[in-house]
Amino acid sequence: MIQWIFFDLGSTLIDETDCIEYRVSETLKQTGAPSKEEFYRLMEYFASVNMLPYKDAVKKFGLEKIGWLKKLEKLYPESQEVLQSLHGRYKLGIIANQSAGTEEHLVQFGIREYFDVIVSSAEEGVSKPDKRIFELALQRAGCTAAESCMVGDRLDNDIVPAAEMGMSTVWVRQGWFGMWNVDLAQFKPDFTVYRISEVTDIFRRIK
Repeated sequence: MIQWIFFDLGSTLIDETDCIEYRVSETLKQTGAPSKEEFYRLMEYFASVNMLPYKDAVKKFGLEKIGWLKKLEKLYPESQEVLQSLHGRYKLGIIANQSAGTEEHLVQFGIREYFDVIVSSAEEGVSKPDKRIFELALQRAGCTAAESCMVGDRLDNDIVPAAEMGMSTVWVRQGWFGMWNVDLAQFKPDFTVYRISEVTDIFRRIK
C-alpha cells in the first residue's frame, strides 16, 4: 500500500514555460542562430527521440547555452489543490534536481507545509537519475520503495530510476520532457497523466 508520494518539481508542480521561452529567445539573439520556428522544430524532434530538447538543439546549432532564470518559475494553477487533497491521506516528499534554496522556494510558492521530506540535488550533492538520491529520500521518510510512489515529468530522471528501485510511478506529461516516447524507455510508468490535476484521481484509484 502506498504511504508516501514523492514529487519532482520542474514541469511537475512548477510551470517552467516562461523560463524556457526566455532561454530560447535569448539564445536566438546570438550570431548565426536559426529562426525561432526552426529552433523549436528541432527541439520537438529531439524530445520525440528522448534527447534533451534545448541542450541538444543549442549544441546542434553551435550556440552558447543561456542560463536558467529561476524567477520566472511559477506554480501550475492546480498544484496547490492537488497537494492539499493528498496531504493527510499520504505523507508527501520532494525528490528534485534543483539549485540551492529549494525549501525557501517552496515557502515562496506557499506549498512548504505539505512536505515532510525535501531532498534536493544541490543540498545533497547527488542528482537524479542517480538512485542514491532516491535511497536518501526513502531513508529519511522511513519507508520502503514498495510503500512509495514517484511523480515526475521525466522518464529518465524520475520514472526509470524509481521503477528500478521498486517504487510505483506516475508520469506527468507536462513540459518538453512530457513529449518523450515511452516506447523508448527502459521502464514504463505505472500511470500516465497529462496534467498535474489528474494525479489526485490516480491516488483515489490505487489507495
